[in-house]
Amino acid sequence: MTSVVVLFGLAVAFCFGTSDYLSKGLTGQVGSYRTTIYTLALSGAFVAAPSLLLGAPKPLTYFGAALLVLVALSTFVAFVIMYRGYQRGNISVVSPTVNSFPVFSVIFAVLVLKVDVSNDLLVALGGVIAGIVLVSTNLSSLREKGRRVTPGVPEAIIAAFFFAVGFTLLGYADKTVGYLLPVLSARLGAAAVGFLVGGPLKQDMRPFGGPPLRRVVAMGALEACGLLSFSLALISSEDLGGLPIVTTLAGMGVVFTVGYATAFLREKIELNYALGIGLLIASVAALLYLTA
Repeated sequence: MTSVVVLFGLAVAFCFGTSDYLSKGLTGQVGSYRTTIYTLALSGAFVAAPSLLLGAPKPLTYFGAALLVLVALSTFVAFVIMYRGYQRGNISVVSPTVNSFPVFSVIFAVLVLKVDVSNDLLVALGGVIAGIVLVSTNLSSLREKGRRVTPGVPEAIIAAFFFAVGFTLLGYADKTVGYLLPVLSARLGAAAVGFLVGGPLKQDMRPFGGPPLRRVVAMGALEACGLLSFSLALISSEDLGGLPIVTTLAGMGVVFTVGYATAFLREKIELNYALGIGLLIASVAALLYLTA
């Protein structure tokens, strides 16, 4: 394991964090469901050709096929619920909560997949998670009287859980099935799930053009780059030991999303945001040192 895993993890954070920010205006124009299926479909199209360079898939077993189906299902559910949360709440609150998924990911990787992680790395990963939690806490909303639940936060918590499941299964599938099919399953497979269930659920799936289409194309490209970076991080790791690191760093996308929201949407920066970002930087520096 080398610091290359950390660098790819940061690339994942940048791509996903930027895509999340771009989705805010899009969900209001075309709805959360269409944002989900077209972003997944376009990112799948963008990632298809480059993913061929990741190597030929291994012979697919029944277990491997079931794993790919679970990756597609969990990814679709995570995206559609996340975009619904963005449509209902402030992005500077919803995005950090969504990006708290490393809390679940590390637990799954260590307890379920039995990934061996040293105590030093666990402390550094814990620092990253604590930083994400700090950035995820909107103190102003908590102090508001008469408001029990901040809009968009319930959806964000559910999405965080399914992202943790999806990323953990994706990482496991990358190592057991090969890199090609899991990457396609996480995007084209997830999009196919959305198109299949959209009719029975009476969801609007009509195509659209103009500025919304240009935005979803940009989001699709960013999602594809983020997914490829995730796979390249695991390729750089000899075993599943890189999985907790890259999934934890992927949660740092919140730094980019909140940064965009405060710079361009003029959403308020709170003290705990600054403390969280400082803790994230220190923890990532520790990860770079420990994995060098």
